[in-house]
Amino acid sequence: MRRSLATVERLTDSVSLFAANIAAMILLFLVAITCVDVVGRYFFNSPLTGAVELVEICMGAITFFSFPLMFMRHDHIIVDLIPHFRRGYLGWIVSIIFLIVTVYIAFRLGSRVFDYALRAFEDGDVTQYLDIPRWPVVGFITAMIFTAAAISVLKLFILLSMPGNSVENASLLGSESGTEQQ
Repeated sequence: MRRSLATVERLTDSVSLFAANIAAMILLFLVAITCVDVVGRYFFNSPLTGAVELVEICMGAITFFSFPLMFMRHDHIIVDLIPHFRRGYLGWIVSIIFLIVTVYIAFRLGSRVFDYALRAFEDGDVTQYLDIPRWPVVGFITAMIFTAAAISVLKLFILLSMPGNSVENASLLGSESGTEQQ
């Protein structure tokens, strides 16, 4: 069981890193759009048409393409008001509860965004100035939300296989060789 979870975790890490690399390429594209728009606006008195729409699309894509890696590496913002709830078996139980809530919210959010993507596809919804179809963008966002939810499910299974560990320490990638020797 642990070996198959480790294999799935390794594959999931690769997928989430791929999505983060796409987010980085979109960020580079966003920088190029901004530079072209600023140079055109201030030096040639001719801004890039539809730059605002492209920036909006890029910002949404960067955010949601970063979700899988953030969920995989557990890079969420954490506020530790009561650090005692993050240690030992109590921390393990709290981590399980939070992962269950995370999975539920991510799947609900993904299903709502999927409904929007489906409606945008059926209605032929496009952006205001550049007539870019909305459904592919929202579809990719939906895929990244569901990927993040699936990663949370994987983290939940890994956490359940490692009683007493918190979600920050629950990874089979580094401990795979150590468990074979025991």
